[in-house]
Amino acid sequence: MPISPTNVPKIYGDVPAFMGVDYTPKLDDIKADVAIIGMPYDGISTFRGGATRRAPQEIRKYSLLFSSYNFDWDMHALDHVRVVDCGDVDVLPGDTPESYNRLEKRIFEIQKSGAVPIMIGGDHGVTFPAVKSVAEKSGKPSGFLLFDTHLDLSEDFNNDLLTRASPVKRIIELDEIDYNRVAIIGCKGPRNLPEWTPLYKELGLKVYSDREVQVRGIENVTREALKIVSPDGKPPYISVDIDAIDPAFAPGTNSLEPGGLTSREIINGVRIASENGFCGFDLVEVSPEFDVKSGITSTLAARIIVEAICSLAALRCNKIGAWELK
Repeated sequence: MPISPTNVPKIYGDVPAFMGVDYTPKLDDIKADVAIIGMPYDGISTFRGGATRRAPQEIRKYSLLFSSYNFDWDMHALDHVRVVDCGDVDVLPGDTPESYNRLEKRIFEIQKSGAVPIMIGGDHGVTFPAVKSVAEKSGKPSGFLLFDTHLDLSEDFNNDLLTRASPVKRIIELDEIDYNRVAIIGCKGPRNLPEWTPLYKELGLKVYSDREVQVRGIENVTREALKIVSPDGKPPYISVDIDAIDPAFAPGTNSLEPGGLTSREIINGVRIASENGFCGFDLVEVSPEFDVKSGITSTLAARIIVEAICSLAALRCNKIGAWELK
């Protein structure tokens, strides 16, 4: 049976834990495989800001539409992986370095407990401190797989190095990240800066345009990308910027870009990207205030995270690819 929102304990107010799992703000001696962490931070905005800070609470609410059993996989995911929700980072609005530092420490605690972090942003800038903390534990060489409309390779935005315009640039500067293990899927359109294209080519990053996805198919592209970021089977870090998805399916975002991935494509892409597991996962840039009344963006975001959890469960019970047509 689907979870009834009225029967689920709340973290605060009317906000439940993701999928109604146990809420465990203290991770001491918690035996969990996955820990959900919210990062309600919206730093310097490049277009319309302030809204992504509400994303963790809204995505949690819509996650109650989904139960442990997934028809596509024919599997009860939560029977094979224990998932807990450790709440939100206590961010300090206006102080990006301190807020990022608090996220890093929280993710360190999650990893110390033995769990894999799944972060709900926040703007895309928060992916950098998350990758930094995860990569320090994962070690060199670490891979990074991103679904995004934009390359996010700016050195700075208004002289700030830590914004949603720069996460990929900051990430590839980390000692643990191997340039040859970085792939970006879904780039397109006139909001990418002209200097980003020669830079990604110079660095040797693998970029799959949205047009390449159209021609080759999301399954083929993602399988190839997975071989790049995880050539030896080492789990990569996976990040999903919701603006990679066409606003027909995900209108509630900061930098919406027409002509992107469908909801079906991103779900299948995440399933394939997660086949080897992952050392960290995040979903960012959902802006509930710009969503339609039905909440389709937050619902899709929750579904993507559920699929990432299912992928980890499939590793545990030998059901990798069970969703594929046989």
